[in-house]
Amino acid sequence: MRIILFSWQFLGVLSALYLGLATGAFPSSVQIGGLFIRNTDQEYTAFRLAIFLHNTSPNATEAPFNLVPHVDNIETANSFAVTNAFCSQYSRGVFAIFGLYDKRSVNTLTSFCGALHISLVTPSFPTEGEGQFTLQLRPSIRGALLSLLDHYDWNRFVFLYDTDRGYAILQAIMEKAGQNAWQVSAICVESFNDAAYRRLLEDLDRRQERKYVIDLEPERLQSILEQAVSVGKHVKGYHYIIANLGFKDISLERFMHGGANVTGFQLVDFSKPIVIKLMQRWNKLDQREYPGSESPPKYTSSLTYDGVLVMAEAFRTLRRQKIDISRRGNAGDCLANPAAPWNQGIDMERALKQVRIQGLTGNIQFDHYGRRVNYSMDVFELKSNGPRKIGYWNDLDRLVLEQDGNGLSNDSSGMENRTVVVTTIMCLTQIIST
Repeated sequence: MRIILFSWQFLGVLSALYLGLATGAFPSSVQIGGLFIRNTDQEYTAFRLAIFLHNTSPNATEAPFNLVPHVDNIETANSFAVTNAFCSQYSRGVFAIFGLYDKRSVNTLTSFCGALHISLVTPSFPTEGEGQFTLQLRPSIRGALLSLLDHYDWNRFVFLYDTDRGYAILQAIMEKAGQNAWQVSAICVESFNDAAYRRLLEDLDRRQERKYVIDLEPERLQSILEQAVSVGKHVKGYHYIIANLGFKDISLERFMHGGANVTGFQLVDFSKPIVIKLMQRWNKLDQREYPGSESPPKYTSSLTYDGVLVMAEAFRTLRRQKIDISRRGNAGDCLANPAAPWNQGIDMERALKQVRIQGLTGNIQFDHYGRRVNYSMDVFELKSNGPRKIGYWNDLDRLVLEQDGNGLSNDSSGMENRTVVVTTIMCLTQIIST
């Protein structure tokens, strides 16, 4: 179902007329796309808020143009619906698309963007490889996770994962295991229900497994943590590392008094002035009109907000450089054979990759492939009174712990000519006892 945001449809008509009349001038209203998937209501709220704050900014230098969004909700299980949504955006003449994807829609969206030179700015999981025209707002957690494993000196643990975000973390764990002779039981749990989680945890407990790295989507993560509590695996002697970027997004109340050690990463620093200022606006939103605003923005919502900032900054750069980014004659058939890419698409991509700003998720900067670089994340542990910061990780310093100030390096190389001797990858039929 396509959703056009309230009164901005009228603005879109006016901007189209303006583009038809003004040759070579930078448009006063800039068309952008928005693609949202299921269970992203809060991200959509962050997207709307960011655009509203940009368009109502009193600073004419910061906002010399309006952002006019064209938004579609997509059902990712239906490849035709994904294609239709992208083509709908393309036909409206958008200059860039903000979009979320999952493993079912990622290839379709990134392929269209590459073929038609339309940049996709996304907070979804980083894609593997070196695709063009995709900017990854979400930083990689690989380096921070491996540094933390080095710090704890784990050489035997369970790695629970799903494949919704690809295999990048699994591959990194396996490579490190091959180098260090770790004993890793890697178990894909994406088809598990609550009963299967309980049986799995009980079986692993009989094998004396007490250390876990959990790399799951939020819904599965919350489910398995709840089942760990239900079977008493949240007490002293157990240690869980949560491999995502929103430690404060997770409900850990029942773990707080159990005694288990829970460690994770936090991308958004709620003590920073830019975040405090945004939260003042966020807390005033009408929850009926802005779903998800009753709770603080998750890290994916913060990335969404930052995505709008990135696009706005790129447009400001193009405007200063007097680059014509009109889509006249380029808003045609996205299924044309051969493909007819947007002539100024490379200029748009270059401007996006050159963005360097401070956002809710810290320093925002990209490499040549559109991946986040020079970012930082905090490391948290769960204490009896709630989450507490114990250090941070960044590209330069690696892991720095506040109590001892030691920086740890995690330089790693490939697995060429190496043998993984004691690493196992288990599936449901191997690990569940009846």
